[in-house]
Amino acid sequence: MRKTPVIRPFRALSAAAAVLAACLAVQPAAADETGVQRPVASDGTGTERPAAADESGTPGPVVVRPVSGLSPLPAGCGLPPADGYTLNPNTEVLPMLARDPRRPQRLVTVFQQDRWNRYGSNGAVAAVSDDYGLTWRRSENLPAFSRCNGGTAANGGDYDVTTDHWVTVTPSGAAVAASLSMSRAGDVTAILVARSGDGGRTWDAPVTLKRDDNPRFFNDRPSVTADPYRPGVVYAVWDRVDDQSTSTTPNWVQPIYLAKSTDDGRTWTTSKVYDVPANSGVIGTQLVPLPDGTLLIGMHHETVTDGATQVIRSTDGGKTWSAPTLNVPAPLAVGPRIPDPDGSGDPIRNAALPLLAAQPGTKTVSAVWQSQDADGTFHVAYSRSADGGKTWSSPIRVDKTPTGSAAVPVVAASRTGTVAITYYDFRANTPDPATLPTDLWAVTCSSRCTDPGAWRERHIEGPFDSRRFPATSVGRLIGDYTGLVSVGAAFTAVYGVTTGDPANPVDLHSAVFPG
Repeated sequence: MRKTPVIRPFRALSAAAAVLAACLAVQPAAADETGVQRPVASDGTGTERPAAADESGTPGPVVVRPVSGLSPLPAGCGLPPADGYTLNPNTEVLPMLARDPRRPQRLVTVFQQDRWNRYGSNGAVAAVSDDYGLTWRRSENLPAFSRCNGGTAANGGDYDVTTDHWVTVTPSGAAVAASLSMSRAGDVTAILVARSGDGGRTWDAPVTLKRDDNPRFFNDRPSVTADPYRPGVVYAVWDRVDDQSTSTTPNWVQPIYLAKSTDDGRTWTTSKVYDVPANSGVIGTQLVPLPDGTLLIGMHHETVTDGATQVIRSTDGGKTWSAPTLNVPAPLAVGPRIPDPDGSGDPIRNAALPLLAAQPGTKTVSAVWQSQDADGTFHVAYSRSADGGKTWSSPIRVDKTPTGSAAVPVVAASRTGTVAITYYDFRANTPDPATLPTDLWAVTCSSRCTDPGAWRERHIEGPFDSRRFPATSVGRLIGDYTGLVSVGAAFTAVYGVTTGDPANPVDLHSAVFPG
């Protein structure tokens, strides 16, 4: 919880199955459309392989491809490193992923490029796939969310750093991306959105939804969502700190702001829509529209000492909101850190922020978040609503991590009701404290999803060394979230891995796996 600036959806199912079958027969290329000059394999050997067998004993095919490579940002762009500020060149983190509802094979991802140890990254990069995530091409121009992205005072992107990117695709096929753009010290913050009328290939100049030059205010963690049932309607939500504390008296709030577009992301209106009691606030807001017009916002609520995963509802287009209908304890958003299995004092950054996924065309909604057990380990909590968010099932643990913590859960739901969740864990760790072997896993469920025994686990990729992810003041940044979407009978994930190459330490990969 930031009280002041701190360091800190369709082609036929058979078509998707055919794509999976075809991609298993394709060998990795020497270079893809992003310019990556090396093959990527799920086991790191240079050849693709089926994933580890799931709990039924049936191996599931997983196809892994590179999304990013060396940084495309101009050499020397951005501010130089300074006291307390360390740049991590050629690192890509926090990818968000969206699918084009008109062209289901087209996916768009936006992510951070060249991460700092404190706020954000030098730039944002967008990439497009026209084959469900098997190959990727960078956008012809980057959304101007920072000066390294071509941002200027004239086009609205004159900022030192950019972070917390989100992307959605509207029913017309337009992509809309969001950014928290700011000064390096965080005393100037702004929520920007950029529109791409051609599905992510080229980007228009950004629109400013909210900007504050007064360090008393801090805009944070936007998400953007196109309404799949109301063409032209797009929502953006974020939190905004208002800190009037004195040296002796705390006095701050962190309410929700909402911006709405009714012209496919071209123009926007902004207002505060959900307030909170003094000395409390929310972070990690995500809006999900349902077919009957209900809007849900999933969020993490905190006081100085306590945190909770919550969901609120609106039935009047976002004008008014209910009290939380899901309200369960969760660890604080920026601490405690995920325990280091080696006890080396080099932990993983905690991502306690909840995420929602609605089954298209229904009132069924899945929620996941980071829970914490009494022993201090972190796990993946899951709850489900079958009535549009009015009521929720009792939370269950769905990760299959045998020991230690599971980290950074994200969720997606298919039209047929299959739910997939990906997460990292450290079950492959060794006694060597200098390394932290880490794997990405997926669990899927097609029925009885409120029963922990109904979830099957599948290995996606790894192990790779998490000690090579960028360091931040609250731990190694694997990510606060990663990308995951349903693509018919399968799912596509976009996520970060370390490479073992000091000149290019962190890349993004995509994996296509069956549901």
